[in-house]
Amino acid sequence: MLFRKKEELGKWGFVDINGKPICEFIYDDVRDFSEGIAAVKIGDKWGYINEQGDEICEIRYDAVGDFQSKLGVVEKEGKKCYLNTSGEEVAVTNFMGEEMVFEGCKSCAIGDHTITNLPGGYLYENEFINVTIDPEIPIRGFIVIGIKKHVDTTTKLTKDERMAIEEITNKVKLALEQLGARNILLFEDGFSEHYRRWIIPSDDWMFQFGRGKNLKQITTYARKNMSLEEKKDFLRFADRVKQILNSN
Repeated sequence: MLFRKKEELGKWGFVDINGKPICEFIYDDVRDFSEGIAAVKIGDKWGYINEQGDEICEIRYDAVGDFQSKLGVVEKEGKKCYLNTSGEEVAVTNFMGEEMVFEGCKSCAIGDHTITNLPGGYLYENEFINVTIDPEIPIRGFIVIGIKKHVDTTTKLTKDERMAIEEITNKVKLALEQLGARNILLFEDGFSEHYRRWIIPSDDWMFQFGRGKNLKQITTYARKNMSLEEKKDFLRFADRVKQILNSN
């Protein structure tokens, strides 16, 4: 664990649990670490350092946000973009190749309707839950159940909220089955700061990855191999799911 510390001369840096500095005390302001990256300021410009105390980018941005989902939003001369954990400026695109713009947690941005270019839009939504297709991974019927509370586990939810997740999960599975899906896989995302549930119908091509249960290999294959026409078909399929979910 690393801690912010201010020297007598007024400059900031970080120390480890034993009080040993991990970087020079040269910063006019610093923020706590998030996902192993901390925002630091020199003069009126911001940048980031990693837990080894190395600057991952030039201190040149007018404003920065904390890292979420391995991305930090930065602003320079009125234009926003994203930095990855290597300090490289990157664009976040949906599976149709369109840039998605959002700040901070992507799941929160979806819940708040502040994300752009969300393919398929919202299949279902109420005051607590939103149902979409995964915006970055082109798989037919790949449904994401998101919640509008920023928590990383269902143990932080109320009993009624947990029951609501189970209820919408069942409705989504019934909709997929009505459209011919079988062997539906269910995954819970426990590796991010915002809990999500993923529902994926098995397809024949998935069986090359151990009966379709190796999610990382499945999603990597889908990113690389799905054609534009297949992606358009996935959007049409999502619209049919939406019609079913909102007719009940």
